Amino acid sequence: MELLQTIWNSILDIIKQFVIPDWGSLIALLPVFMGVVVILFFIGRVVQYRRLGARRRRPGRITPVTPPGVHMPGPTYAPILAAAATFLLLYGLVFNGPILVAGLVALILSLLYWGREGLTEFDHLAGGRTSLPAVVHAGPPPGVHMPGPSFQPFLAAFGVAVLFLGLVFPGWILAVGAAFTVVGLLGWLNDARREYRLVEVADRTGHLENLPAPLWPRTLLSVFGILIVASIALTAGWFPPRSAAGGTAAASGSAAPSGGPAGSGAPGGGGIAITASGVKFDVSTLSAPADKPFKITFDNKDPGTNHDVDILDASGAKVFDMKDFTGPAVKTVDVPALKAGTYKFECSIHPALMNGQLTVGG
Repeated sequence: MELLQTIWNSILDIIKQFVIPDWGSLIALLPVFMGVVVILFFIGRVVQYRRLGARRRRPGRITPVTPPGVHMPGPTYAPILAAAATFLLLYGLVFNGPILVAGLVALILSLLYWGREGLTEFDHLAGGRTSLPAVVHAGPPPGVHMPGPSFQPFLAAFGVAVLFLGLVFPGWILAVGAAFTVVGLLGWLNDARREYRLVEVADRTGHLENLPAPLWPRTLLSVFGILIVASIALTAGWFPPRSAAGGTAAASGSAAPSGGPAGSGAPGGGGIAITASGVKFDVSTLSAPADKPFKITFDNKDPGTNHDVDILDASGAKVFDMKDFTGPAVKTVDVPALKAGTYKFECSIHPALMNGQLTVGG
């Protein structure tokens, strides 16, 4: 019976990771997931290329020749620089610190560089004229195949915007944003696959056929619109109502506040109290005794949102690291003795929104 109970507890622990995920850990692992996807995609392309027969491989690179009447912009490193800067920005959003500032600065500089190249290209086309005449093309020139229109870039961009919002307010918003981004990227990849097949047909038959204009993705937009509204409602605590959620939290066996009076933030009986609500701490300054252990009673009132309280010294190093948990819930933790001085306390998941100063001793 004891063995069966151990196996059953292990199964429950595994299921809990999917039913009640640790959003903070998932956010921290987001760059790892993206790296694994990129590596698997690269390996898949290498394997696919190795399986191609010799008749499908060209003897070498063919220098492209622009058809008559077509102007192609020159090569540029701007998209590569912008992609690298975006990676730094995403990395900084997860781990915060100087990387976030460096990513933001790099992204702005790369976009300015890209804009400058666009203006240079326009000046080259204008040839000194203040404006270019309107030109209406009946279709692509002979021998040129133009890809068909697609809504997928807009859908993917909208999904990334929701994903960014979920990085600030983790929980259901993050899950919906990730799902929306994946669907947009898969749709974009599917459009590229269909386009490639048409190019293959054109290589054999010489007939260039464009994809038909796509229909508005009304169903997809409606479904994700409902999911986004529902995720915001769950994260903000509109549903279930805060009163019902708060009533069950106290009875769920969470640790009750001990030490000082709840919400005061001041030492009392060797402890301090902090409350998180609306992705904000209720206090910005705290005090604690020097060279003595004390307790922190943390009341997370944000439903479906993970918070924690970490303490950092003057150099930015963590001297106390609390494990984050999902609200609404209350936890009391023991903090080891700290030397007299000024420290910073923050939520490691929302450091820019939730932080304050802790004075020890003095």
